[in-house]
Parts: sequence; structure tokens; C-alpha cells
Amino acid sequence: MASIRRTLSPVPRAGGVANLEVCSVGSPLSKSSSSPHSSFGSLDSRAFVLGVFSPRSLRALERSKPKGQLWRKVLLHFFICFMIGVSIGFIPLASRNLSTSLMPKHQAFSFENTKIDLTSSINETTEFNATLNLAVKEQQQIDKVRNDVSNDKLLNEEPYLESQKLLIIVTQTVTNPFQAYYLHRLAQTLKLVSPPLLWIVVEMTSQSEETAEILRSSGIMYRHLVCKSNVTDTSLQGILQRNVALSHIETHRLDGIVYFADVDNIYSVEIFQQIREIRRFGTWTVAKLSGDKGSIVLQGPVCDGARVIGWHVNESNRRSKRFHIEMPGFAFNSTILWDPKRWHRPTLEPIRQLDSVKESFRVSTLIEQVVEDESQMEGLMNNCSSVMVWHIDLEPSHSFYPQKWMIKNYLDVILPLV
Repeated sequence: MASIRRTLSPVPRAGGVANLEVCSVGSPLSKSSSSPHSSFGSLDSRAFVLGVFSPRSLRALERSKPKGQLWRKVLLHFFICFMIGVSIGFIPLASRNLSTSLMPKHQAFSFENTKIDLTSSINETTEFNATLNLAVKEQQQIDKVRNDVSNDKLLNEEPYLESQKLLIIVTQTVTNPFQAYYLHRLAQTLKLVSPPLLWIVVEMTSQSEETAEILRSSGIMYRHLVCKSNVTDTSLQGILQRNVALSHIETHRLDGIVYFADVDNIYSVEIFQQIREIRRFGTWTVAKLSGDKGSIVLQGPVCDGARVIGWHVNESNRRSKRFHIEMPGFAFNSTILWDPKRWHRPTLEPIRQLDSVKESFRVSTLIEQVVEDESQMEGLMNNCSSVMVWHIDLEPSHSFYPQKWMIKNYLDVILPLV
């Protein structure tokens, strides 16, 4: 480094020529000192090398160079840095090309294979969609066929649906020792009847808790009515209770078949199914069992098919009343009560059971308000030959009535266990 500074220095040192000659012979730079241009080129190349490898030498060289030449060095340095950055940027591309050239042939076509796999996946998806659409169309056709079959079935069953009229069962009940037994027995029978069915139960004076509990636990659609008329004659209670039910049906315009089912009768379930077929007025035979003599008496119509041609008569005054029918032996369309014009009734007065006539005429006078003659009646139960209702007269031997159907005193004498 000291030899370089001495060579570049333009000021001669003490010692004269001897020192200069020695320096000119021993230093390579001394040969080019005679030519300014060659000396400048040598200095630039040397400054470049020293600038890269020795910053201290570069600062010494900068001090020895004119200040006007610094911009050249800056441009050269910028150019070198730019080239180095460009070369570094091309290194990844070169490595990728090299790896591609070194890759086996079966791997070189990986992009093509991927394209082929993608095409096959698209084809599979298209086939799946086509299969799905076909399945949807088949399901739609199946649903359409089912709907058509259901509609045809409903059309075929339309007469049956029309025949399922509402049954309006009217029952009057009074307080007696057999009341709970009768109500439970009739409720179990009505539960076996297919709906729709409405059970109208009418009590005297007020609704008892015992009767209300039986109705709630029966599982039958019911209406609990009360007849508040004060009467001393117990034989008129049933008439007043039936009139309350008739008034209720007329007021609410209930559309169905009305049947008076007393609690002390025994009924076959089949009778409730057949009375749904009644158009206006239906009748049948009732078997009446007398408790005193134990004899059975048949009361009701004699039929030729569905046509009523006569009556079973066992009374001495058999020609005194118009229709020989018992209360549990007939049923009629409820619209007769509140739509008289439809049935061409001669009078618009409400249909009620009369209490001003003799007891043996009370049923006949009620029927006379519904029909004019036997031509407007329909005989049921296999030409009126099948007995579906039994009336048994049972009178309690005592008037004991347990409150809420519970007996507190079980026995008169308590026998202790041994």
C-alpha cells in the first residue's frame, strides 16, 4: 500500500533521481506513467478491484482522483448491482428448467394426465346427474300414479263417506241406584261405534258430578244438558228431557240421525251402524222383557224388504193409536227438525213430544209429527226380523243412592278374621 501511494504522488521526494529510478524499475506502474491514457485505465481497473475488496484503498484512491470523475464510479457501481440482482432473479427459472429437463418422461406429462383425470371426473359427474334426473322423473311418475289411485279410491268410496252421517244419541238419566251402571254400560257400547257420534245426555235440575265424571272418562264426544223444569210427576221427566235435546238440535242445526237411547236398554253395536243408512225415518223391532212374568213381547213393524206393511200388536186397544212403535225402535233425520221445507212438512211448528196425551200414545204422537204414513218409513234389520234392542224393566228394590258412587258402610256386620 505504501508503494502505491508513492507511485501516485506527483511531488518528487528528496533523494533525487536515484530514488526515482529505483522506483521506476521496481514498480510496474512506473512503465505506464509516461502515457496519461494508459495510466488512467490502469487506475480504474485497480480502483475497481480495490473498491470491491478493500474499502480503505478505495477511499485513498478517491482522494487521489479528481472529483469530477465520481459519477462514473457511481454509475458503474449501480450497473454492477443491477446485473447482480437480475442474475439472482433468473436463478429460480433456471433451476425449474433444469429440473424439468432432468425429470423422467412419465412425469413430464403430469399436466396432461391431470387434464385427462379432470375430463374423466367431469364425465362421471355428468353421468351421475343424468342418473339422478332419471330417478327423480321415475319418482314423480310413481307419485302421480299414487295420487291417481288415491283419487280413484276416494271417488269409489264417496258413497261410503256420504253414509257416515253423524249419530246423535239422546239419553235422559235420573238419579237412581242403577244410574252409574246404566251409564257405564251404554258408554262402553257407544265406544265401539265408529265416529262421528255425539252423545247428548240430559239431566234434571242440575249437572251432577257423578254423571259429568262418567262422561269425561268415556272418551266419547258428548254434550251435558240440564232440564230445569220443576215437575212433581216423575213420569213426565223423560218427556221434558227429550224436548230439551230436540230444542238443542234444532237451535244448533245439527245434521245427523237422531236416536233416543234410554240407559236401561241393551243395544247391539250393529244397530248403530245400520241407522246411518236412514234417509228420513227408520224403524225396527224391539224385544221387551217383562220382569214380573218373564215373557218376551215383540213390538215394532212387519216389513217386506224395506217397506213397512204392518205392526206387531199385543194390546187390547191395538187400533187406538196410529203407529205401534216403542221409543228405542225408531230413528230419523235431524234436518226434519230445523228444515221443514226440505221435507214438505205441512206445519212449521217445532217437533216435540207431548205430555198432554196418555202415556201409551206419547211415542205415536211424536212420530206423527215426523212422518205422515208408512210410505215414508224404512224397515231395517233384515226385513225387520232381527232383534237388535232389548228392553228390560228393572226396578230397584230400594232408593239408596251412593254419593260419587262410593259406599262408606260396606257391611252391616263386621266379622273379624280368625
